[in-house]
Amino acid sequence: MASILREQVLPHQQYAWLRQKFMQEVIATKKIRRVNISERMSGVFENQLTVWFQIQEMVHAERMENEEFIHEMLDVYNELLPLNNELTMTLFIEIPDQEQLRAFNRTVVGIEDHVHLTFGTHLVSSYEPGEDDDEVNKEYTQSVHYLHFPFSDSQKADFLNYSGDVWLKVTHPNYHREIVLNSALVSELKKQLN
Repeated sequence: MASILREQVLPHQQYAWLRQKFMQEVIATKKIRRVNISERMSGVFENQLTVWFQIQEMVHAERMENEEFIHEMLDVYNELLPLNNELTMTLFIEIPDQEQLRAFNRTVVGIEDHVHLTFGTHLVSSYEPGEDDDEVNKEYTQSVHYLHFPFSDSQKADFLNYSGDVWLKVTHPNYHREIVLNSALVSELKKQLN
């Protein structure tokens, strides 16, 4: 998927006028691409629109005009876009009570390596780019993870032709969940991979 370029980012003043229009489109898109994994966890499969919206919202909220900051932000957020033969998902751990959130996040360290898409006989496992072992906190995980699901050529071909259930599975030793992705989302993911 093509990176979002500097010229695609609107100045915060211009975006403010158009924000409601874009927000309606993004809400409709995210409604299809959002997955409720459990009462504590959800995910959004990203595409160019959802990532562009995050960038624009940051520019808007910060009234950002500094070119260096905008380029740095583009570098960071463009990493959320899938490469060829890949899907990406932002994983959210959502527990309103901060004490409970901190306690839960201590129990699911490494969760970014335990999320899988399964279909037929295939299992496509997640990874989080940029995770350096020296930087990883072994006692606590963050509440937001940017996951990539790389497909081999054969997995991609089989996924595009697959008509059965596609599952999202969390298989962390301390947290297990499995859900079937709805057909509208699977159709969107197939279009994106194709």
